[in-house]
Amino acid sequence: MRIGVFTASVIIDGKALEEYDVVMENPTKATCWISSQEGKNFAVQWKCHSKTRQTCSVGRVNVDGVRCRGRIIEPGPLGRGDTQSRSYVSTNTKTRDFVFSRLQLSDDDTLLDKSVPKDLGEISLTIQHGKLLRVRVEDHHVDKGLDVPGLDDKFHEKAKKATVHRVNFGPEKTRRPRKGYGLQLIRDGGGKLEFVFKYRPLDVLQANGIAPSTVGTSSHLSRSRVEPRDSDIEVTDGADIKPAELDEKIRSLENELKRLRSQRGSTSEDRKPKRVKKEDSRTETRPTFSPGEVIDLT
Repeated sequence: MRIGVFTASVIIDGKALEEYDVVMENPTKATCWISSQEGKNFAVQWKCHSKTRQTCSVGRVNVDGVRCRGRIIEPGPLGRGDTQSRSYVSTNTKTRDFVFSRLQLSDDDTLLDKSVPKDLGEISLTIQHGKLLRVRVEDHHVDKGLDVPGLDDKFHEKAKKATVHRVNFGPEKTRRPRKGYGLQLIRDGGGKLEFVFKYRPLDVLQANGIAPSTVGTSSHLSRSRVEPRDSDIEVTDGADIKPAELDEKIRSLENELKRLRSQRGSTSEDRKPKRVKKEDSRTETRPTFSPGEVIDLT
């Protein structure tokens, strides 16, 4: 998707996912659908296409309502430091990768009062411009840890929000803490840009007419092989024939049929039966198989 000089996409295995039903809801917000792939790690990537960036911009990713730390694109020319990405949620000392996973449902009635996140099934990116200030971080600052859903997090089956997948998080990884200072964005008064990626499995998108069917082309080719070249055939009526003429024609054909049968009978009597050489019973007869035939080997 693109808003102004910024583009954004969701990446799996180094490739941007195809976007369906892209909508510009207003000049600063774009939405689309993407196909989630269960068990796959992913990243959100964005780029500034301005020839010369005059100010800093900070991009913040939210996955299913879980807010991630910002990433900075600093002032500079196009082609140098113009791209950022986010593939994990983090604290000062830990990270966990984004992973598409199956939404866990249960019939346990104790979960009936558990609310479903309003952003479930959505990945969003907001971009804001401004100046960055370096601020001192107190030595007694405590890392509160990652506040994210667990792998066994479940919702009641009646509370299902028309989705099959959710974003989960991989195993914790440790990283070296940054001590002494942090960065604070002072906004320049401009509005923020917002990209929203709504995700579902591909078959769900296809069933709802959002993504094209992957079998459409092959089924069309299959039909073209069996249908006649010109399926629009013209049907014409034959000439009118009187009943008396039909009776005479029938008698003539019956007489001709009798003559041919008689001729065949006399010819067969003159023929002598031929001897058929018996094959050696020890010779094994190899079966023949038609292409595509299924042979039972059990």
